[in-house]
Amino acid sequence: MRLNRIRVARAQLAMLALSLVLGAVLAAARAETNPNFPGVVCETIQVPMRDGTLLTTDKYSPTSGGRLPVIMLRNPYGHLIGTGCFKGLGGSLAPLVQHGYHALAQECRGTSTAHGPFREMVQEAQDGYDAIEWAGTQTWSTGKVGMTSGSYLGLTQWQPAIHAPPHLAAINPQITASDYHDNWQYVNGVFDLWFGMSWPTLAFAGDQVQRFGRANNWPPGQADSIEAQFNANANANLTTTWAWQLPLTNFTPLTTMAPYFYDWVDHAFYDQYWAALDVERRYPDVKVPALVVSDWFDIFQVGSFRNYHGMRASGGTASARAGTKLYVGAYGHAGDSGKPTFGSDAALLPTDTLVAFYDRYLKGIDNGWENTPNVKMYVLVPPDTGNTGSGFYLTGASYPLPGSETLDLYLASGGHANSSKGDGRLVGAPAEHGRPDYFDFDPADPVPTTGGNMCCNGVLVPNGAQDQTAVEQRKDVLVYSTGPLGADVAAIGPVQVKLWARSSAPDTDFTAKLVDVHLDGVSHNVLDRVVRASLRNGSKLPPDKIESGKSYEYTIALGNAGTIFRKGHLIRLEISSSNFPHYARNLNTGENSNFTSETAVARQTVLHDEDHPSRLVLSVAPDVRAP
Repeated sequence: MRLNRIRVARAQLAMLALSLVLGAVLAAARAETNPNFPGVVCETIQVPMRDGTLLTTDKYSPTSGGRLPVIMLRNPYGHLIGTGCFKGLGGSLAPLVQHGYHALAQECRGTSTAHGPFREMVQEAQDGYDAIEWAGTQTWSTGKVGMTSGSYLGLTQWQPAIHAPPHLAAINPQITASDYHDNWQYVNGVFDLWFGMSWPTLAFAGDQVQRFGRANNWPPGQADSIEAQFNANANANLTTTWAWQLPLTNFTPLTTMAPYFYDWVDHAFYDQYWAALDVERRYPDVKVPALVVSDWFDIFQVGSFRNYHGMRASGGTASARAGTKLYVGAYGHAGDSGKPTFGSDAALLPTDTLVAFYDRYLKGIDNGWENTPNVKMYVLVPPDTGNTGSGFYLTGASYPLPGSETLDLYLASGGHANSSKGDGRLVGAPAEHGRPDYFDFDPADPVPTTGGNMCCNGVLVPNGAQDQTAVEQRKDVLVYSTGPLGADVAAIGPVQVKLWARSSAPDTDFTAKLVDVHLDGVSHNVLDRVVRASLRNGSKLPPDKIESGKSYEYTIALGNAGTIFRKGHLIRLEISSSNFPHYARNLNTGENSNFTSETAVARQTVLHDEDHPSRLVLSVAPDVRAP
């Protein structure tokens, strides 16, 4: 770890030098218009932070001018998706300007043409605060500032919001997290390996190459060539060698281009590094309402729901609590390339809905926003056969919906639930004397990731809904299924697995996957997550290793479902100990794969009897049916 800290320090110094060389202030702002957005004018300006660092910002305004509220997004992905007036994510602001707002699309420190070094995550609270206060004190501003957009751009909203900048009036965080240890870089204490490697590779490495090139006056085309070489190398090695690296502290390809990767690795457990970023500890400090947008197959789904509930329960003002709403779509970061797909959720957050939200809190218009449904969901309807599903919109006063019930489905078998060919069942009551199931978990031969709530690079590791048939043939996957359903079951709400298990290892993982089996026998994943045995009491608490051979009850919170299990389909649960490369492998030695490489095979036992009632717990809406 000390060697990696030295690498990180050197990389950060290099980035600081880069920021000093990177450039003089851009040329004087020049106003631009776009025929697709009549009445809107844009200019690129430089906005100073408290330390004097200048951040490139595209400012959109009505051609009529005037003193108006401001809507802002702060974006680190300029090189990836484009920057400049009416380009990239900034172009999404133009329609809002047509409704009587100024808008700012700002590049995050150390990305694209913004000055300074990029210190992922940790820089956004201070810079976001400064940007909000700058926007709120300009002569063309009314002093009311709102924020919008998602993923990392959602983080750039929550991070300043927990410090309550005086001019912030509303936020619209989409597909983003809450606790950046528990549902961003780690999942219940397990490193989200695929995200940790693929996200900086896809999103940031190329940008940093281009910045190095500009700082060092590389000849035309050299930076493009090096970026292309890096990308080709990453695509060739991500699944074949990079993800298999043990220990992670010896992984070197991101040392220069993404040194913060090693911060994530070094801080394997929840500590002050993560606590400083944790939104869940700070909802009372957030004084403004949040229009939270999530998706059922999004990597940050769990955090988005926590943000909604946290703000409704303990937001820092009555307005923050009453004005916070939750909108849930289908795909999120996973995209709509899964099999099956579920139609389009494009109508989930139309411009007029977003305008109504901002009109209420930035303009003070009493338009009844607080009285609109608190929850709007696009409920998924899988197909009976084939890969073309559908969906429908549903609104409610709360999540779960009023009148929701809990459905417990208990694990049962004759002791041979291994694979879909085994005898595993989901039944309505625990067996009095159920025989346990066994499997061996070998970290050298992990269960391969097949779909799920993931990001990034879905070409190499497909995400979203995917056919589980091949995974369910493995002997180290226990499979439990209901019989064909006699009626639709609307699973809308949180999903948990209460698993009684023991292991021969001092520490190990258990994974759970909720699956829908169609009439044609194809099965697709609905939700999946993992729990680390030593963190069974919660990932914010210190690790506590297990005793070999002792039985423990593990709670695996899978997240939130919004799907119809249709009549004739089966509800299925898969239990195993790995899902790779999505999650880093537990080495079964009691040591963390971030720091060691020795592995051992663990003998896993899953118990399901009257004294050990292992079960799947669904929240169901009994009155909801697919149209």
